[in-house]
Order: sequence, then structure tokens, then C-alpha cells
Amino acid sequence: MENYKILVDEFENLQIVKKQTEEKLEKLRRDLINLAINKNTNFLLGTHKKYERVVYPENKEILIKLIREKGLYERFSSINYLKLNPSIIKGEIDKDILDLVKKQKDFRVSLIDLGI
Repeated sequence: MENYKILVDEFENLQIVKKQTEEKLEKLRRDLINLAINKNTNFLLGTHKKYERVVYPENKEILIKLIREKGLYERFSSINYLKLNPSIIKGEIDKDILDLVKKQKDFRVSLIDLGI
């Protein structure tokens, strides 16, 4: 019944490989972000994109009230964040609403299968 030692050793080895892989992935992610910043680009082949993300207040009732008061509820009813986010990012919405949300610089690293 010594087979359990083989399983434990294999588990330990995989945990080590997993940790090393995660560390390499994080370093590669940082390197890709720095490369894109240095090249002043939003895209690198393999697709690295820098984007802004909208952070809404926890209490969305105030935001909804402002949207209604500004006559924008029909446009954004049931709040369609996919439509609202770009308007906020571009500053194409009322200042009171812009003051209620935060924009954060964020990074996204993603891969696209180019079929090569």
C-alpha cells in the first residue's frame, strides 16, 4: 500500500509546477503591459488591450434617479451598462452622473486564435 507515496509526490510536483507557471504568467503579463506602454500602443499581436473600466457606486438608486432627472432613462433603462460605460468613458453624459462614478485605467491581456 505504498502507492499513496507516489500520489503524494506527484501532487507535490504538480503544485510546484503550478506555482512556477503562475509566477511566469504574471511576469509575462507585466512584461506585455510594460511593452505596450513603452510602444505607446493599445494592441500587441496576441492581443493586449488597455482600456478604461467604469466603477459604479454601490447604491445605484442615486445614479438611476439622476439618469431619470436628466431625461436619459429611456436611453439607458434597466441600465444597460454596455451602452452607459462608453458614454461615461467618453464624457458624453451629464456631469452629475460623471461625478458619481469612477473611471479606472485597467489592462486586459487576451489571446485570439488567428487560425495560423
